[in-house]
Amino acid sequence: MKYNPGWGGKIRELRKMKGLTQMELSKKVGLHWKFIGEVERGDSDIKLGNIARIAKGLGMELNEILAYCFPKTVRSREEEEVIGLLKKLSWKEDKKKLQKVKVFIEEVLE
Repeated sequence: MKYNPGWGGKIRELRKMKGLTQMELSKKVGLHWKFIGEVERGDSDIKLGNIARIAKGLGMELNEILAYCFPKTVRSREEEEVIGLLKKLSWKEDKKKLQKVKVFIEEVLE
């Protein structure tokens, strides 16, 4: 996803609310701690798969982290529809679905 001015700050808020350092979160999710810092500062774009990994490391589902970072009051009807569709997917049961969605979204964002 392209950087959103509030996105990185929201990730930082969630990480701190969970009492985790960037290093601790990075170990939980298998991403480099410098990347976590870049995301939090808005210095790096982030892919859907990495958003899902960060969500899991924070004890959240993908739809929960999206809802937190993009509150309903600022989302368009189309964004709500996409989030609703993501909620219907069972990420734990079918990783192929997640991969297909990830590839599709990456192609759309290019």
